[in-house]
Amino acid sequence: MKQNASLLILAGLWPVVGVAQEAEPGGAYVTFDFDQAYEASTDRDLTTVDDEDGFDTVTSLGLSAVTETRSQRLSADAATSLRLSEGEQSFEEITGRLAYSRESADAAFDISLEAFRTDIAFLRDVSDFIDADGELDLPDDFGDLVGSGIRRLTIFATGLEWGETAPVGYELFLSLQTLRYEDASADLLDADTGIVSAGLRLNLNEVTTGNISLGFSQTDEVGEPLEESTTLTGALTFARPLGDLTTSISATRDEEEDVFLSASVERVYALPNSRLNGALGLAEDEGGEARLTAEIGYSLPLPESQIDLSANHTFTPGDDRSNTTLRAGYMRGLNEVNSIRLALDFAQESATDGSDRIATGTLSASYGISLTDVWQLDIGAQTSRREDDGVRTRSNTIFLAIGRPFTWRR
Repeated sequence: MKQNASLLILAGLWPVVGVAQEAEPGGAYVTFDFDQAYEASTDRDLTTVDDEDGFDTVTSLGLSAVTETRSQRLSADAATSLRLSEGEQSFEEITGRLAYSRESADAAFDISLEAFRTDIAFLRDVSDFIDADGELDLPDDFGDLVGSGIRRLTIFATGLEWGETAPVGYELFLSLQTLRYEDASADLLDADTGIVSAGLRLNLNEVTTGNISLGFSQTDEVGEPLEESTTLTGALTFARPLGDLTTSISATRDEEEDVFLSASVERVYALPNSRLNGALGLAEDEGGEARLTAEIGYSLPLPESQIDLSANHTFTPGDDRSNTTLRAGYMRGLNEVNSIRLALDFAQESATDGSDRIATGTLSASYGISLTDVWQLDIGAQTSRREDDGVRTRSNTIFLAIGRPFTWRR
């Protein structure tokens, strides 16, 4: 797990790395990130039994290597966080990713392998579940990730698209996921999941694009019956001057031959100085009742600051639980040296009737100082809350963190 202190440093250093990686393609680019955080916390793992107050140091190391041409890109990433707490050392999280992509005028191919090893003895901060699109994506075991043990996750994924410039395009996708636990609670079970899908794109006219996809998913969880589902989805996208309008409908059939429907309407507004997107839909739960789904996101870059807001309420067709997430972030550069950051992350998972609710949220604030062109110092505080079916716990943390990237290019 990466604590917010380390995440705030990485957020501050990322623009430095990003500018270099977005430069003219060619050659190899290597970045090594070093971050050192000192934290004083109350009930740092948000347990409902014992309050574990204390002082910790967290050392975060990250290595990223990229080599690319105008048509190909190969990247490798590795990161780890070492926590020293009361004389005991533990690796909270070890991650690795290897990815390759190739593009031509008419086709694109991607393949990647990711591996995660996480010590779940500490609070999994909501920020840990932010995906590549900047959205909160809660895992299936979200409610059980405060306890003890090790969580190992491996994901292999590959995709192929072709016919991108033709009236008819095609795509194939394959994903294999293995989830393993060590010394964890009895509720956490090892599982293997495979997903395969095929899609068809139709350019109906200059403003309308149709998409049809068929996907199959299979999950094998230890000691549980095999779970299978087949999903057929159809969508129409209308190109509008301010952004696309997309309507979609899908039908999902499970291993018991039950069929669950869902539908949504999504709109993107690319405004002159900001971006707004939203979606509204319905999905059938396991009892066949319609459940509301919704999404909204807003981003406003300003000359000296940045505002980001997003909220999601999701429901998987045929499921019995819903997820609600909320993110809000504000960053302002006070001058060339100093900056402030405020962040709010909230996630909730509950049954369809509102029972068995698990919610966690974090509010953080930090003051950043650019010591040099590369060294960054952050001082701040965060407060976290967790409610597990009516039992509430709280953790408060103050931190000081310092870090920098080391970069090489050839």
